[in-house]
Amino acid sequence: MAPEALQRLTGEEPHRELGSGAEVMLVRALPELDAAVIGLWSPVHGVHEFVAPTAAGAEFPEGVIRHAAPELMRQIETRPRSVIARRIRSGTAQTPGQLIAVAVGADAKRVTGVLCAVRAPQQGRFSARELRLLRHLARDIAAEGLLERTSPRVFLTRMQFETEVERSAPASGSGSCILYADLDQMHALNKRGGFSAGDRAITTASDVLANAALPAGARLCHLSGDRFTVFLPDTTLAQSRAVAELVCSEIGRQYIDVAGVRTRLSISVGVAQLWPQQEAAGHALAAAEAACKAAKDRGRARVEVYQDADQSIVSRNDDVVIAGKLREALDAGRIEVLAQQLVALRPGEGENIEHFELLARLVGDSGALISPADFMSAATRYQMLPDLDRAVLKKVFAALTAVREQLSGRRLRFSLNLSGPTIGDPEFLEWVAASIGGDGIPGEWLQFELTETAAVANVAQTQAMFRRLRSRGVRFALDDFGTGVSSLAYLKAFNVQMLKLDGSFIRDLLSNPRSQSLIEGVVWLARSLGLETVAECVESADVRDRLAQLGVDRAQGFLFGEPQRFSEVIEALTRKTG
Repeated sequence: MAPEALQRLTGEEPHRELGSGAEVMLVRALPELDAAVIGLWSPVHGVHEFVAPTAAGAEFPEGVIRHAAPELMRQIETRPRSVIARRIRSGTAQTPGQLIAVAVGADAKRVTGVLCAVRAPQQGRFSARELRLLRHLARDIAAEGLLERTSPRVFLTRMQFETEVERSAPASGSGSCILYADLDQMHALNKRGGFSAGDRAITTASDVLANAALPAGARLCHLSGDRFTVFLPDTTLAQSRAVAELVCSEIGRQYIDVAGVRTRLSISVGVAQLWPQQEAAGHALAAAEAACKAAKDRGRARVEVYQDADQSIVSRNDDVVIAGKLREALDAGRIEVLAQQLVALRPGEGENIEHFELLARLVGDSGALISPADFMSAATRYQMLPDLDRAVLKKVFAALTAVREQLSGRRLRFSLNLSGPTIGDPEFLEWVAASIGGDGIPGEWLQFELTETAAVANVAQTQAMFRRLRSRGVRFALDDFGTGVSSLAYLKAFNVQMLKLDGSFIRDLLSNPRSQSLIEGVVWLARSLGLETVAECVESADVRDRLAQLGVDRAQGFLFGEPQRFSEVIEALTRKTG
């Protein structure tokens, strides 16, 4: 669409003073697209423009696009000719809306930005005509040069940055360095002054970096949001630290207005060395990010250098690398589900129920299964637990739905673990509820296990989930009982049906009278409340027999066999039924 055609779309005055030619085009395209928000984001040129009518802007804040933009940019770079469409939700709305995004750039080989449009739920899907309009608008913005800025340095995208680093890294010598910088207290800035305050902070930091006295050949990248990285070729670790200290000091002298209060900015910076022998720039970038996070842990507004001897940084760096592998595995669907049977120890109402706990494993590049012990720290630190939980449940639900008719009438139960962040996601509850009953899975087949810590993270949401899903036949268990908050008030409030005794009480059961007394007490408490008990980590017949004497209902552990692939368990169950 030509600029003059856009100008004829509406005669309305813009809702606020316009900051750029690109923003003028967005405002005039808004009614034609019938969008709630249109946004233009370019890490290459430091541009972030968002326009919205007043009413729609209240429902869909510009933050919806601003926070999605870095991920969209990564996808657009790899698929520049595609249109990305996804369902989104606003901060408070329960009904998803729709977001579409297209690439902005001179040609398909060099993407410099992403153009997005958000539509409210009641507006329906974008039409093919509106998708074409967005593409025309993106081409006109690029053709008019509206992303260009006058800063002395250009901010590269991450893909461009890593390509440039790998090309420019010296073949020999003392190596080069990478800086990873992250603005401090952004959450507090956004909370006090709204997303506009955060945007001003990011723009200010961009200007400081673009105009800083950096060594010759330095390359800048605006990774996303409040995060930046700088490549310093042919620069020693000591020289790079001095540059990082300069950046930290310069940004520390900047002030912005936040809700009428003059607020000073600060930034934390990590430094890591890049040697010619390293496989990729991503390794050094991960190390610099780990050092940056250590700088935040140690007080913020400071510089930390990655050192192999610094175990706190090494641990963080390991988590950064593992988190990347976890994300790759989730995106590729490389999740394996194992099943371990819970065996009845004493006669009772549930002794004829075939009960399995389902366990998540990652499938490594070589095909080997990776235990949660190796990735749970990274998943927790980088807020990936909800994605992991949902990936496991999708796989389990699909498998059970496929054999629902064949296993109809069988007394089955499958236990799945849920994390605290997953419990706190209202979308998750709606999704699970929609998957149970009708053509979905019988609720009686499912039991969700929560640790005490996860359960009390948000008591109201946990109780709401219990009420909603128990009405569908789903059961709940408290996992690792005795190691968390262990509050009897919470035990009463959550109304679970099972207590799982932590393995630490089971391993020394035969040699420690206190463990025996504790188990006996928990069994008495559970029985008085009508709850079932399960002992984990049972590895010998003597332990099994002692647990049965103490009144424990079920046990699981290597005594009864190692976990099997869930697909094999399902196949065995269907053969037995047939």
